[in-house]
Amino acid sequence: MKSTALIAAAALTLLVAPDAQAASCSGRSCNDKDPVATGCSSGSTVADSSPMYPSGTAELRWSPTCKTNWVRITNYPGGDSGLRITVWSSSDRVGFIAPGTPGNHWGNMVYAPGCARGEVLYVAKDGSHQTERLASSDC
Repeated sequence: MKSTALIAAAALTLLVAPDAQAASCSGRSCNDKDPVATGCSSGSTVADSSPMYPSGTAELRWSPTCKTNWVRITNYPGGDSGLRITVWSSSDRVGFIAPGTPGNHWGNMVYAPGCARGEVLYVAKDGSHQTERLASSDC
């Protein structure tokens, strides 16, 4: 009887426990918010990507849950300035400055159920000015 009660209690807990992956925003309420902190990055996919100079990758990310896009930079070797990250849709635009330190970085989100574009401006360690441009398949 005791094990049956424990199983029933565990099942009830699973039914009423909030989803740990549930996003804290949706649509335009996600504009200019962190995709990781809001839960929108969970289940996201790469809409477009571009290699960065001299290494690293710029990605335009898509969250089907939140209907948002943002730019993520992976394996950045570091540079002489911050990373100027911009993402926009036909109606909204969000800018973000990430540190120019080595590692992974991302900007804030923009609600973009259709076409979304992203851009990363940075100065590489050799002093050259670089631009990476990204676009979703709906553009």
